Amino acid sequence: MTLILSEREVERLIDMKEVVLAVEEAFRRQGSGEAANSPRTRSKGPSSVLNVMHANLAYLRRGGLKAYMSSRSGTGFAVLLFDATDSTLLAVMGADTIGRYRTGAASGVATKFLYGNRPGNLAVLGTGRQALTQVLGLGAIGSIERIRVWSPSEDHRNAFATMLASLGFEASASESAGEATEDADVVTTITSSAEPFLTERMLGSVSHVNACGGNVPSHSELTPGAIGTFDSVVVDDLPQARIEYGDLIKAAGAGRFNWEEASELGSIVAGSRHARGRTLFKSGGAALEDVAVASMLYDKAMKSGGDFRSAVLA
Repeated sequence: MTLILSEREVERLIDMKEVVLAVEEAFRRQGSGEAANSPRTRSKGPSSVLNVMHANLAYLRRGGLKAYMSSRSGTGFAVLLFDATDSTLLAVMGADTIGRYRTGAASGVATKFLYGNRPGNLAVLGTGRQALTQVLGLGAIGSIERIRVWSPSEDHRNAFATMLASLGFEASASESAGEATEDADVVTTITSSAEPFLTERMLGSVSHVNACGGNVPSHSELTPGAIGTFDSVVVDDLPQARIEYGDLIKAAGAGRFNWEEASELGSIVAGSRHARGRTLFKSGGAALEDVAVASMLYDKAMKSGGDFRSAVLA
């Protein structure tokens, strides 16, 4: 039987603390060789792009894929979850919410292992649809003392800061990205910028950066000079990073970054490699995160006592 969960039903089920735990375990198992991730592939048409990414999580005895079609009208997302023991299609789920939550959770996991659980000041550069889950992901792993937010739009940054304040965070809007990062301990970038805007000068006393916007080579948020200031560069998936992550591709071309020195987050979480000094986590989104979260939601739905199991189709 196959469980069908709509986007709205996923929203009812999902909880950031549970997502963080699922994503952390997925990276740990990737680092120990118990989870295989495949880079995203894209099929381009005249006015649309189909994106597909998949992973096999041996430790869960499950595998799956996320597919999403982007066109001028928007983007539609779906996850397919399979039982790896008998090849049963366990579930089909809306995956927009899953994508936003797992991206925020990955930043939380990276911050936990690269910066620590200690309290710190956070700067969030970007206030779009994925910005809130970035804050929730970091909030799930430790204390956030203060948040400064920036967007090129004054209305957007003010509205986002007001929303965060309504959720109990001490938050304020900054007039520039440089003002937002001043005195920040942790910075998260979550924009669609094609041109890098986070410079070496703006990093100041920043200890850790989560760079989460852009997963195409033409887009970047950090200048090569900024990337050159980090002692450790960590990515969610190295094969995918080499073909997609414009920040690192451009920095490598400028001689400010060496791919051989980069680590995967899974190896850090599993303890086989260690980061040092100022750290950067470059995130583009890995399928193993989607599959791990979908698996957790499937189990949660099937234990719900009927609220979601009514969506099971023979």
